[in-house]
Formats: sequence, C-alpha cells, structure tokens
Amino acid sequence: MRYLFLLLLISFNTCFFAQNNTCNKAKKFSHKTKSNTLPLNYIQETEKYDVTFYELDLNANNMNTNLSGRVQMSAIANQDLDTVVFELFPSYKINYILINQDTANYSWRNTGVHCRVNVKKGEKFTIITCYSGKSPDQTTNPLGGAGYTQKQSPSWKKNVSWTLSEPFSAYEWFPCKQSLTDKIDSVSVKITVPDSCKAGSNGILQQVVGLPNNQKRYEWKHNQPIDYYLISFSVANYIDYSIYSYPKNSDSILIQNYVYPNSLNNFKSIIDNTAKFIEYYSDIYTLYPFNKEKYGHCMAPISGGMEHQTMTTLGYFDNELVAHELAHQWWGDHVTCGSWSDIWLNEGFATYSEYLMLAKLFPGDEKAKLSNIHSSVLSVNNGSTWVKDSLNENSIFSKTLVYDKGAAIIHTLRYIINNDDLFFKALQDFQTNFAFKTANAKDFKKSVEKSTNIDLTNFFNEWYYGEGYPTYAAKLTSKTDNKVELTITQKGSALSITPLFSNPIDILISRTNKSDTLIRVNIESNIQKISFSTDLGLKEVIEIDPNNFIVNHVDQFTNHIDTMKDNILIYPNPTQDIINIEMKNPMIAFVKLISIDGKTVLKKSFSQETQLDIHNQPTGNYLLIIENEGTIFEQKITKN
Repeated sequence: MRYLFLLLLISFNTCFFAQNNTCNKAKKFSHKTKSNTLPLNYIQETEKYDVTFYELDLNANNMNTNLSGRVQMSAIANQDLDTVVFELFPSYKINYILINQDTANYSWRNTGVHCRVNVKKGEKFTIITCYSGKSPDQTTNPLGGAGYTQKQSPSWKKNVSWTLSEPFSAYEWFPCKQSLTDKIDSVSVKITVPDSCKAGSNGILQQVVGLPNNQKRYEWKHNQPIDYYLISFSVANYIDYSIYSYPKNSDSILIQNYVYPNSLNNFKSIIDNTAKFIEYYSDIYTLYPFNKEKYGHCMAPISGGMEHQTMTTLGYFDNELVAHELAHQWWGDHVTCGSWSDIWLNEGFATYSEYLMLAKLFPGDEKAKLSNIHSSVLSVNNGSTWVKDSLNENSIFSKTLVYDKGAAIIHTLRYIINNDDLFFKALQDFQTNFAFKTANAKDFKKSVEKSTNIDLTNFFNEWYYGEGYPTYAAKLTSKTDNKVELTITQKGSALSITPLFSNPIDILISRTNKSDTLIRVNIESNIQKISFSTDLGLKEVIEIDPNNFIVNHVDQFTNHIDTMKDNILIYPNPTQDIINIEMKNPMIAFVKLISIDGKTVLKKSFSQETQLDIHNQPTGNYLLIIENEGTIFEQKITKN
C-alpha cells in the first residue's frame, strides 16, 4: 500500500506541475435551494453528504482562463452512500479522481460527476479531483460563463484573472457542491502564478513559496465557515497596500488590499476609509466576524464588487461601493441567506448599510441616497422583494426590488420598531443567533420579533412578500367645537395583491398660533378617520411622511373644512339600491362613490339633486364624496 500511495503521489505531482511552463492556471413563500445546472435527482444526491473542507491547489495566470491542478473535498456522509455526486463543468479534463486515496470509478453526466463509494452514515471521506482545461464563457455556457474570467482593465491597462461564483458558477472553475445551506468549515486556497503576479484569496496568507520557472505559490487559509460561492481568487500584477482598523474591544484588524500599482494614488483615501467603516459596522452589527484573520480587496475589471469572504473583489473604490461590500461580511458572509429567494438578507441589508454609513460619516448625504432608493422603487408598481423564481438571476439581483426596495423596507422596519437602540439590538441579536450559519426571512422575522416583542406579520406580508407601495391622501373632513376630523385614504399600486399597507405614517401639521408638529397615525383601513381635539390647534396638513420612512406617493391634501354639510341631504342610508342626493341651495357639484379598497365605483356631476344606483355593487361600506370649488363633503354609505 505504501508503494501504491507513492505512485499515486508521483502521478498527482505530474498532473500539478505538468503545465507550469505555460502558467496554466459571477408553492408560495417556499424556498428553493438548488443549482440551475443539475436536475433535481442529482441535487438530492448532493444533499446526502456535508462538505467540511476544501483544499484548492491550482495553477493560474493573468493572461487566460486555463486552470490545472487539484481540489480535495473533505465531507461526512448524512446516510449510507454508494454514490457521491458533485459538479464540474465539462470543458475540463479530469485526469483522475481519488476517494480516500484510492482511484475512483466515476461517470460524468453533463455537469454532474458521479463517483462510486462505499461510505457509511457518519463516516468522513475525501475526494481528490485532478483536472485541467479552459473555463467556460458565455459561448460555451449561455447560462453562466462568469465563474472564471480574464480581461484587461480598460482604465488601468492591467491584465487580470478572477473568479466570481454567485449564484451558480462555482462549478465553472472548481469541482464542488453548490448548496447554500451546506457551509464549509474551512478552506485552503493555493494558487501558483507567474512571479510577476500576486494571487489574492480568502483568509490569511500563510506563505509565498518560490518555485522553478519564475513561478510563485500563494497559500491562503481561511479557518471559519464559508459558503461555496464566497470562495475566490484573483491574479494580477498587484501591489499590496495594507492598513489596519481598530474596532472597540478588539485587536487591530488587517485590511490587505491587492491593487494595480498605477491606481493607488487615485484610491488611497477611500481605501483608508475602509478602516472607519469596519469600526462603525462593528459598533452597530457586532464585531467584524473575521477579525482574527483580515479584510481586504482585490481589484478586477468588473462594474461593481463581489463580497468574497474576507477579500472583496471590486472594479474601483467608491465609499458607497466599499461600504456595501464590507457590510456583506455580516449580511451574506457571517450570516448567509439560506435560499436565493431570500437574497434580501444579503443585498437589502448591504444597500441599507450604505445609507447608515453616509448618515454616520458623511451626514447630509444620506438624504439624497434614500431619496434615490425610493425613486427607484416607485418606478415600478408591482413586484416583491421576496424572489419568486430563485433560479432566475435577473430576479435574484433585481436592483429595484431586491437592493433598493430591500433597503427601503428595512428603513420602514426601523420606523415601525420606533426605537433605534432596540432596532440595532435586534440586528445584533440576529447576527449572534445565526453566526456562521444560513437563515431565511422567516428566521429573521422570528428573531426580530423575539428581540422587540413586536408582531411583524403584517410588515412581512405587505412589504416583503407583498407588492407595490401606497398612495396617500389627507383631508380635513369636519370640525365641531370639540374636535377636528382628519381622513387618511390609501390606495396600493398593486391593489389586487396588497390591498393595504398597515404600517403607521407620520403627518406634519401646522397649528393655529402654535409651532408645527408631527403626529403618528396608525393605519387600519384604506379610509382612516382620526379625530383630534381642537386644543391641538390643527390648521392644515403640510406633509405626509416628511422623513421618508415609507415608500409612497402622496395624492393630495385637502385642508378645507366641510361647509356643505347643512346644505346636503343624503338618503336612505343604509340602502339596498338607490342613494338620493339633494341640495337646498343649487350649485354645480361633483359626486363620486369610493369602495373600501379605494376604487372609484361611480362618479358624476349634478346641480341640485341626483340619484346613484348601486344595486349591482357588493354589500359593505363606501365613501361618498361631494366636491364644489375645492369644498368637500364626505359621508360613509352602507349598502345592505
């Protein structure tokens, strides 16, 4: 057996170093956690084991997308196994596969590699895959092609090769299991590159080993749980610009940046801001989760960034982009969405973290940020933040619904909780409860409800699973010696799906001989009447939701108190079919009847008297509105 092992080891080394000279080197409310590349029965096979460790030992360079080397997967069986299935794109050549150091029998069916094994439940096993070839692009894999890419930066004229596996492209560059809920305990990434290049990756750089033929091997090790799509490397002619962050109650944290040499002067001040961002997020979310290792950046010619665990890949440095990708280290990496349907837990919170960073470090700039977020959401009338089709990348990464509306509803949640200390404590509790695990929106809901003792059922049904946004209108409808009545009406943009948004709203009002004041109104129906004591001095409505906590449109304010009340007779009420309207003093008026869901059922003009026939309308309550030259009279009508 010793002699056989030595032969296999020699074979492996031959595979690994063979191409050194040529530098070979992105039911309702149910959750779908599957790859878009494997059929369901193959996916079920991958769930029969849990991955505990990957060791990647690869050759790469910055001039092409050729890869060669080996990947060791260590795993534990969840049940007795006679077959293990993992993924690898078929553009590669498999030189051999070893299972527990023995040569394995395997078959390759499309992207699924099926290996014969004899493993009992609870037993550990290892699979070593030695492979080589060129990674796919969009020509060879129309559904992906972004797993491993090589390009020249158009701005900095540097050649770069980099990986981007989210959501389903890890198999395009290494043999793996693509399951969100199976976090790997640790990972080792060793990349052999030309000695003119550096290779950045996850965790701590253990050593750089000089090799023959002008090669170097960068050996990185990450010792904390990581999801498959967050494993990465980048190769380029980088320089290392490292700084440190100093969060409270922590040792210093290394921020290791692999940047193009000719870009540093342009980006140095923003890179330096990363330290402040880590310190701030450590205050509000919990200590940076990977403080024992590092944070960092690798530059690559991409349009934005990708939150690879402990070392983000990004195209440029901008305060909001850097803050967004850093926030993912908590929201996406420390706690990872357990389903692509719930990508909100990653992207919504990272986007909202941009707003929080601006409010803290660049006060005043956050207002424009929030306004832009709301404008984006208001550009579409429907669609939910929860992703119905978790295999559709356009839906998963919808800027309007996942990123922007996702951030906006977190701001609404903060308003509903109405206590910033409690709000941030709830976020910290969630980070603590699901540390290094996966979670879905239901988990988040339960965690926040426990932290705040607030029932969030309506919030999630209306804002997360629901669609659209409300349009509000406010009217002063009556006045007596003791009270003033204010009517708030609401209509949803996706009325048939989400008929009511029951969150409270703030209304800014002016008062007679008193300062303006803000009142919070609880919303329970589409037509909400609120009475105020005349002592409040309510004069007129100035603004609805002045602090922009709610994504909404405002239709109109009507600040005229009814003067037609004594001039109008309406009967019978309740009625079964006919509503008679009579005026003592003739005037041109407009009448409309509005259903409880905000729809206009009937409307017409008249001068002295008229009838409304509602025998075809459903039973229930309606709002009758009569208007003349800006003066409005309203009355509730009941149809039996």
